[in-house]
Formats: sequence, structure tokens, C-alpha cells
Amino acid sequence: MKKGGSFFWGVFLGTIAGLIVGMILSTKKEEKIKNILDKKTEELRDNLQKIGKKIGKKVHKIKSDFESKWKKNKIENMDQVEDELGT
Repeated sequence: MKKGGSFFWGVFLGTIAGLIVGMILSTKKEEKIKNILDKKTEELRDNLQKIGKKIGKKVHKIKSDFESKWKKNKIENMDQVEDELGT
């Protein structure tokens, strides 16, 4: 009977020791994973900001080009109208 009791105590103590070691290692792993995720999130945010700035510059350039062409075309049309009206 002593052998059976010793076996269960060994299993019980082994389980407790395993849980303690697991908790200690898991917090380190969680911190490591959290640090990795924080770095990747920051890199992603920086990349998205860079892309946003590039897109903003291109949109501004397209808008400026369109406005300048619109004004130029509008002025040329006004000149044609004035020529036709003789004013």
C-alpha cells in the first residue's frame, strides 16, 4: 500500500512542480510575444504613415495639375469667346 501512496504523491508533487515551472516560463513567453507584437505593430504603423504621406503627396499633385489645366483651359476658352464676340 505504501508504494501506491508514494506513486500518487509523486504524481501530485510532479504536477504542482510542472504547473509552477509552466507559469514561470509562460509569463516570459507572453512578455516576449508581447514585445514582438509591439515592435511589429509599431513598424506597421510607421509603414502605413509613410504610405499615407506618399498617397497624400500624389493626390495633391494630381489635384494641382488638374486645377492648373482647368484654369488654363478655362482662360483659353474665355479668349476664344472674347475673340468671337469681338470684345
